[in-house]
Amino acid sequence: MSDETLSKDEVDALLHGMEQGDVAVEGERAPRGAVRPYDLLAADRLAGRRFPALEVVHETFVGRLRASLASEAGVTATLTVGALETLRFATWRDRLPTGASLQLFSLTPLRGQGLLAIPAPLAFALVDRVFGGPGRLPENVEGRGYSALEQQTLRRLGARVLADLAEAWTPVQRLECALVALESNPARIAIAGPTEPVVALELACDVGNGPAALLLAIPYASLEPIRDRLDGRPTARASGGDREWVAAFGRAVRQAEVTVSAELGHHEISTRELLGLHVGDVLALGARGEDPVALRVEDVHVMTGVAGVSRGHNAVRVLGAARGE
Repeated sequence: MSDETLSKDEVDALLHGMEQGDVAVEGERAPRGAVRPYDLLAADRLAGRRFPALEVVHETFVGRLRASLASEAGVTATLTVGALETLRFATWRDRLPTGASLQLFSLTPLRGQGLLAIPAPLAFALVDRVFGGPGRLPENVEGRGYSALEQQTLRRLGARVLADLAEAWTPVQRLECALVALESNPARIAIAGPTEPVVALELACDVGNGPAALLLAIPYASLEPIRDRLDGRPTARASGGDREWVAAFGRAVRQAEVTVSAELGHHEISTRELLGLHVGDVLALGARGEDPVALRVEDVHVMTGVAGVSRGHNAVRVLGAARGE
């Protein structure tokens, strides 16, 4: 048996010394019954948490953003959804690239503001493409400020990006993402306290100059009222959420552009006959002028009509829905 075992008298003396303060103890013990603070929103406690609904929102956002960049800047961008993280705002702010265009935006009806960060190389490339250029970058791109015209152009692009973000959010929560301010100094940005958590998304965006990280952050406190919907857990408002999603889906379908074509007739020929066609040859379509024609939407027969002329243009008058082929 070891000789280092304390005797009863030694244990009593040690306890007495601790009570009198003669023996140092490790840290102070809270009084029994005292309340100890516990921060449920601490970034460390939220680290690694997944938000299934946000992942769907961001996938939709990428699809809409790709179409918007093609429309606004005339470029087919390569977009890849990166990491979706929950981290301290100070940590995220330290990652912001030098010279980025920082765009604060509202989250109405949610409280607080979000932040969109467009890195300088991507910002200058987009501005150049908006004015018909190939995406040229100025010298010392990260140390150069933005002119008044460039800021105005970035405001317009940012407004389009935020409109796409708001539309992508609709199935979860109807938001109005409006540009509040344009900033270039990260030190002036305070959408949350330094230790408060933000939900951050990174998109790799390539418009021909190499990939650049498009950054987006929303305070977790702003999302707290709808956290159940972000987690995908059923709530008492689930049926209302479903109705909102169905309504949003219906609006998207009604706004989708489709191609409508009228099939005046058809004629089957062999490949040999096709190769032997010459200018002036006539193909019989097997239909007369007054016969009904098939109206197709994306090559699907949906209606029947009759061909004619309206106000000097060839036209088709709809007779009714197709009964199937």
